[in-house]
Amino acid sequence: MSSYISRLLKAQSASKRLISNLTQRDGKLSSFLRRLGLQWQGGAAAAPQQRPISTTQVQKSALIADDQLVTGIQKREMLLAKQGCEDPWGFTKVIRRGSGRENDPTVVPSAFDARLVGCLCLDDRLPKWMWIEKDEGPKRCECGHYFILKNVPPV
Repeated sequence: MSSYISRLLKAQSASKRLISNLTQRDGKLSSFLRRLGLQWQGGAAAAPQQRPISTTQVQKSALIADDQLVTGIQKREMLLAKQGCEDPWGFTKVIRRGSGRENDPTVVPSAFDARLVGCLCLDDRLPKWMWIEKDEGPKRCECGHYFILKNVPPV
């Protein structure tokens, strides 16, 4: 943009009015440059000067360890990880279906009053999802398999 203005200033065909509109303090170009954070200096746009940045060293002894900062579930996870438990929530363990009869249903552990269970029926690619609740009896899937909820203590 500044090269355009400098060429325009040197050109003989440029009118004084056009040049004054482009270079005056409150002209369109000046306000545009100000919005971009640039300043008008002698027919060329220049970037504003940068302030120097001062930094101070942080001592390692001044930093607080993570185990002193964390609370709640994250703290329980950290403590279990220190004890050697890699999977405190049991995500890697797949519950295999048992016999699934009404008098011997597959037991699903949960620390809550209800749990979402997916049953992979024989000929289906996708699981059939159903909610199992604590106070209900055995819940039957479309394929005839029964599930029941078992209360376990939370992690």
